[in-house]
Amino acid sequence: MQRNFRVARACAVEAARDFQWREYAPFAWILGVQLLFVLLALNLGTTIGMGTAGAAVRLFTGDPPIHYPTFFLILPNATSWLEVFLYTLPGAVLIPLAIARIRAPMDPELQGPGLKARIRRAVPPTLISGLVNLGLLFAWQWLFNQALVPLLRASFPGFQGNVMIWGISLLGAYALSAVLFYVPIVAIGPGVTLVPALKNGVAEGVKLFKWTLLFVLVFSLPAMPFLLVMQLMVGFISERMRPEMVAVLIAIYSILISLGTYLAYAAAARLHWASQMEEA
Repeated sequence: MQRNFRVARACAVEAARDFQWREYAPFAWILGVQLLFVLLALNLGTTIGMGTAGAAVRLFTGDPPIHYPTFFLILPNATSWLEVFLYTLPGAVLIPLAIARIRAPMDPELQGPGLKARIRRAVPPTLISGLVNLGLLFAWQWLFNQALVPLLRASFPGFQGNVMIWGISLLGAYALSAVLFYVPIVAIGPGVTLVPALKNGVAEGVKLFKWTLLFVLVFSLPAMPFLLVMQLMVGFISERMRPEMVAVLIAIYSILISLGTYLAYAAAARLHWASQMEEA
């Protein structure tokens, strides 16, 4: 136990210490789209702002939320959907690319022509795991809302209860993602095909679950206060303060969670390779 903790800690420290912009770049592309969306949302008075961010929000909510300042009440939900879309679909290509760049110093094939073939093989299992994770998150939220939320609201009324509900919901979502976290890491390996990538990726996620969940929690920690405020206090900010502050909070959260996601994958990838060497 203590030895495993030391290995996991060493992987996390090395991931943070050896931060490389080239490795992070695929996550930065996702972040760029998120920040562009926020910028467009701040410019609903322009044709391009209304035609992009405004149209995206209207697609899910109808016309009324488009008007100021109501728009900023719905903006966190809209950006959450955008985040899910970007990390699931474009992420099916960009996440394996980032992992390949992290692994490249130890795998010469990823520094040459073999890179494209490996990424092509990694895309289907990464996409499938992302869609499965999305389905599990919907199921978790439904079960949580039906079974636990009424009990928690009755036991802990007011803002304290809301924070507790938010925290448990978030922890459950992170726990589910930790189980599938290694699918793209395994999929980028040499000669790995679809079924082994899914099977071995989930097995690795179960085996290394507690350390992976720790990576996700620790590296997401700087973003959590901003997420909490966005999800529980957006009404207060929009009505009592400047509604545009919601967009600023979303931008800060997007930057921090992007960096945290990269670091969690970098640490998990190192832990996976350490586990492989230990078994060899």
